[in-house]
Amino acid sequence: MREVSAAIAPPDPTLTPGIRRDDVVSLLDRTIDLTRPAGDHRPGFDEVLADVAALGLAPGTPVVIALANGRHLLQQYFAVLLSGGVPLAVSPSTPSARIRALAAHLNAGALIAARIDPALYDARRRFEVGEQQAVPLPMGGPRGVYEPGQVLMLTSGTSGMFSACLHAVDSLLRNARRHAAAVGVRADDRLLISLPLYYSYAIVAQAMTALITGASLVVSGPPFTPAAYRETILRHGVTSSSLTPTIARQLVEIGERLPTGLRSVAVGGDRTDPRHVAGLLDLNPGGELYLTYGLTEAGPRVATLAAHREPAHRHASVGLPLDGVTATVRDPGPDGAGELLVATDTALLRKVGPAARQPLIAPGLVATGDLFRRDDDGYLYYTGRLSDFVVVRGEKVSLFSIRQAAQTLPGVARAVPRVWRGDDGENRIDLEVHASDPARVTEAAVHAGLRPLLLRSERPARVTVVPVAATAQHK
Repeated sequence: MREVSAAIAPPDPTLTPGIRRDDVVSLLDRTIDLTRPAGDHRPGFDEVLADVAALGLAPGTPVVIALANGRHLLQQYFAVLLSGGVPLAVSPSTPSARIRALAAHLNAGALIAARIDPALYDARRRFEVGEQQAVPLPMGGPRGVYEPGQVLMLTSGTSGMFSACLHAVDSLLRNARRHAAAVGVRADDRLLISLPLYYSYAIVAQAMTALITGASLVVSGPPFTPAAYRETILRHGVTSSSLTPTIARQLVEIGERLPTGLRSVAVGGDRTDPRHVAGLLDLNPGGELYLTYGLTEAGPRVATLAAHREPAHRHASVGLPLDGVTATVRDPGPDGAGELLVATDTALLRKVGPAARQPLIAPGLVATGDLFRRDDDGYLYYTGRLSDFVVVRGEKVSLFSIRQAAQTLPGVARAVPRVWRGDDGENRIDLEVHASDPARVTEAAVHAGLRPLLLRSERPARVTVVPVAATAQHK
């Protein structure tokens, strides 16, 4: 493979506006990868770029990248972009059956992962791409659906597990620039990426922010532990970190002060409990704390609150829209809450996938599905969701996706997920399955059938099987 790739011409810079090979190389040189032992030999970016180009994919072909956090993921992501492909980052634990379905629905033409069995994807060949492997995905392939300079991003919500947001990479860079200005990222900062890079927050608000500002990266990855977090900040001189509300709560509950070198903390989510906001401020006296709201459809960041500069009564807010972003509340009720509409030139181009709900109600205008109220000064306060997704162990989970997966199992006529809260305060999901063939559909069979289709956070805690006949008798 490498003998072939050495003859590949350099990437055409017109394919990916805003992304230059030299800038990517500089970013990778500024990246400390904690997922690999120091001193490991790693292929250079040009070697990976040549290997991706040697796959011979047509311009605009989506490429699924199923890799754990690390410098290698960034290499592959930007190599696909610079080769004219359309990257789609997914969890490395995504089952092969789900990747096959993604390829068919989204026209993905290749998969890059750490180790791949070609037989699982009806592929006859396996290629080396840097230290990783790649296989063609014959169930997908280019059909003129996408163009070079575009990116696909998975998202949770009512559109289901096989839908994705299509973005232009130049608009993602624009969003990263606005986010960097809102949270004060500087060229001398060192940003810690501990969130999965297949999240839009991590790849745009952190990796692309570092690309455009000149900041450095320290890449770790799940699972998160408070002790490892503190050690990483101290050992590697981290000055800026991004957290989820769940992680923020863990740090506040432990109550240990954060290292003094950590200048800035950003919490990305729909709402952070004001008690935890106060707790984070106490843990990092003199530091900066930003609460941010966004969604993949908007590109992704929408609003930011500089909590360290605001009075306590605003700590329940996600702040004001970023420059260039307009937010309005549609059809507010008696309490002032209504669906948030976001107008931005960083919005997705469209949603793709089977029966994907289109969030665009006009070009650049996103119906978020989130309920907000706005005070007289324009500050936004999250109050709930319109769509049927919940957060389970820090992961956003689509109830529609669970229903969709369960209803593909033989003998399942209908599936009803039900959410309940455990003693630890975390959400759990039970699944009621209405079986047209009760002899075939058992609790064990449903659990086994869902295992290759669902991520761990999506799998139901309990399954109850109800015969369809019994259901009909009670109607």
